[in-house]
Amino acid sequence: MTSEQGLTNQRVCVGVAATLTTLSIIVVTLRTYTRVIIVRNFGLDDHAMLVSLLFAIAYLIAIIVLRDNGLGFSGKVLSPEHMVNQVRTTLAIQVIYYIVINTIKSSILFFYLRIAAGKRLEVLSKCTIGFLATFCTICVICTLAQCIPLHKMWDFTGEVDGRCINDTALFYTTSSINILVDIWILVLPITTLLKVQRPRKEKAALVGIFSLGVFSTIASIVRLHAIRIYTQSSDPFFDSVPINLWSEVEVNIGILCASIPSLKALFLPGQRQRTRSSAYHYHSRGKSGVQEVGGSGIALADSGEKSKTGSFALENLEAGHEHVQNDALPPPGLQSLNWIAEPSRECLAEQFSGKS
Repeated sequence: MTSEQGLTNQRVCVGVAATLTTLSIIVVTLRTYTRVIIVRNFGLDDHAMLVSLLFAIAYLIAIIVLRDNGLGFSGKVLSPEHMVNQVRTTLAIQVIYYIVINTIKSSILFFYLRIAAGKRLEVLSKCTIGFLATFCTICVICTLAQCIPLHKMWDFTGEVDGRCINDTALFYTTSSINILVDIWILVLPITTLLKVQRPRKEKAALVGIFSLGVFSTIASIVRLHAIRIYTQSSDPFFDSVPINLWSEVEVNIGILCASIPSLKALFLPGQRQRTRSSAYHYHSRGKSGVQEVGGSGIALADSGEKSKTGSFALENLEAGHEHVQNDALPPPGLQSLNWIAEPSRECLAEQFSGKS
């Protein structure tokens, strides 16, 4: 546990955190530009990702504060002031981590709501978002109440009366739940994706893109081992690097994997035109519900009759961004329908399939 080891620990942790956070800033900035300027469809998933990025930046700042207070050095060579500052900063990091990791998951689920053509995916996504909000709140409360009084956490004299919970059990439990939720979010849209009326290769590409989150899940699993090292260490100040390193990896890989698919319209000019295509398909909602015809959009009619489907061209329509309501002339043989046009599952999925 030499000074050279401590400096090496610092360089690795800060270097990885700074590099990954910089990449996240670049990608989320490009995502925001794409959604606001090009696609003009900035949704709740994008808002949630911006919040995630802000907390990821806060995490990097906290890592720098740890570095300035001896991150990676043995407690034997740290001053009491540095040790107290490290514990306080670590407490802040724990709160930041729970907020950012659950906000990233919520961003992905809000995106699922964009493509949810059926009630099943919509309801399950909303329920999962509600669970994450509750789970995050519980995690933050438990973190801030892990010692009573809280300042017993950084009492190294034994003079403060109070008690602390088993932090190993707390972190293992919350991390295990996080991993299970990651897996749940990964498999949640598979049924919907398989129903998309696209060639098999495109379906496989879609499934692959939505499975990018597996890399963040792998980082979460590796982080479990880092938790054991940190919570059971005889010198947690020296062994605090792995837990922070893998937490940074998990957070930023999650941001990158959730944001990169949104950049397709930025790099593929054909996709920009497709998102503003004036070709729409329409449906009437009746006893049989909403039926779908392949194309760049759907229209949900409120005629109250049995479902009838067809297609027609809409001139000068800004498509793919917001609901448009109008009266349309149907093809011969169909009654006039008052339709509401909105992006279809295929249109949204196409943006992430790699095809233009």
